[in-house]
Amino acid sequence: MPAATRLIPANSPLSPEAAAALDLFLCTEAPGFNLSRQRLCREREFARLYALPDAALHGMGLNRGELPRWLFRDLFGWRSGASLPA
Repeated sequence: MPAATRLIPANSPLSPEAAAALDLFLCTEAPGFNLSRQRLCREREFARLYALPDAALHGMGLNRGELPRWLFRDLFGWRSGASLPA
C-alpha cells in the first residue's frame, strides 16, 4: 500500500518540505485550534524565508527549525532573550 501523501493546494507557495514543517509546528503547538486562516495569510512569507540559504537565516538570527515559531510569534511567543529579526 502506498504511503499517505499530504495534498497541498496547487496555488500554495509552499514546497512539500516547507508545508510539512509548518504542519508539524501547528499540530504540536496548537492542537485543536483551527489556524487555517492564519496559516494562509502567512504561507507566502514562510515560503520566502524557507527558501533562503542557512547562512542568510543565520544572518537574521534564525535557523530553519525556528521559522514557524518566529512567523507565529504574535500567537505563540518567541524565545526569551532572543532579538527579533527586522
